[in-house]
Amino acid sequence: MNGEFLPRAHSRRLGELERSNWKVLETESDFGRIDPAIREIVSLLNQKGYRTFSSCSGGHKTNPRWKINRHESGYLAFSPPSNVAFTLYFDLRKKNRDFAFEAQTVVDNGDGGDRETICSRFYWQLSDRKKPKLQYYNRFFTQMRTIIARLPSASVNGKEPLKQLLGPNKTTGLQIINRQMKRFSKAER
Repeated sequence: MNGEFLPRAHSRRLGELERSNWKVLETESDFGRIDPAIREIVSLLNQKGYRTFSSCSGGHKTNPRWKINRHESGYLAFSPPSNVAFTLYFDLRKKNRDFAFEAQTVVDNGDGGDRETICSRFYWQLSDRKKPKLQYYNRFFTQMRTIIARLPSASVNGKEPLKQLLGPNKTTGLQIINRQMKRFSKAER
């Protein structure tokens, strides 16, 4: 399949690895692991206080013979969980029909040990009907930057929304989030 693809700044599996996440964007080596197409987006989100957990621009070359999922999906993951994933979803779902979108809040037990993570994620994937062209991604990323520019700064104390999200499990959920934040602050050093 001839097409135009976005460059990848990380291995295919990097986002799944603990050491690849929670990058300190002030360091050049960590900033360089973020796909070039979304570096500005990730930086804008982080400047506003929305802490990205992991990311991928999508749009990388895949097997052209596939009938579905012909285009690799992209995503932004946030932890602590943030409603920004849902804001992006609802603002983009009708504005951009070239992509399929998904927003979710996830509790992941990692390897079943002390690697539990609670995060929110925003996914996008170019429609299988579309040929891989950079114009689709350029338009989409411009729309994302516009939405992010309008966002208020993230709440300093995000515990109230988390309590609503976690319901009767709020104490356990907040303990998981505290552990993961300590774990990732160690990874930043």
